[in-house]
Amino acid sequence: MIVRRSVWTWITVYAAAMALVEAACVVTLKRLFYPGGWTPPFAPIPAGPLLLEQAREVATLVMIGTVACLAGRSVRGRLAAGLWIFGVWDILYYAFLRWLTGFPRGLGDLDVVFLVPIAWILPVWVPLLVSAALLGIALRLRATVSHPSATARIDARR
Repeated sequence: MIVRRSVWTWITVYAAAMALVEAACVVTLKRLFYPGGWTPPFAPIPAGPLLLEQAREVATLVMIGTVACLAGRSVRGRLAAGLWIFGVWDILYYAFLRWLTGFPRGLGDLDVVFLVPIAWILPVWVPLLVSAALLGIALRLRATVSHPSATARIDARR
C-alpha cells in the first residue's frame, strides 16, 4: 500500500511536469503568434488556434481534477490534492517560463493568464498570489482530512 505522504510527493512531481509541458506549449504559441515579442497590447489569437488552445486549457484542468480524484480518499482529500496540484503547477509554470524565455521580468508584467471563456490579462503577481493561497488552503485541508488508520485506533479504544 502506498503511504499517503508519498502520494503528495507524486502529485507534486506530476504538477511540476505539467508546468514544464504548459510552459513549452506557451513558448511555442508565443513564438508563432507573437514573433515581435510578448508585450501588451496582446493581439488576438486567430479563431481556429484559439479554440484549440482553449480546449487544451480545459483538458489541463480535467487532468488536474482526474489526478486529484485518484490521489484523495475523500472529497476533502481530493479537493486538497487538486488545489495543491493547481498551485504547484501554476507557480512552476511561471518559473519555467522565466527560465525558458526571460519572461516575466517582474511581478508587474502583464500576461494572458487564461483564455477560457475569454482572455484574462493580469499582472503576473495575481496568479502567483492565488496559487500560493491555494497551496495554503490545500495544506490546511490536508491537515484536517481524517485518516482511516487514526479512526481505526480511536474505534479500537472504545
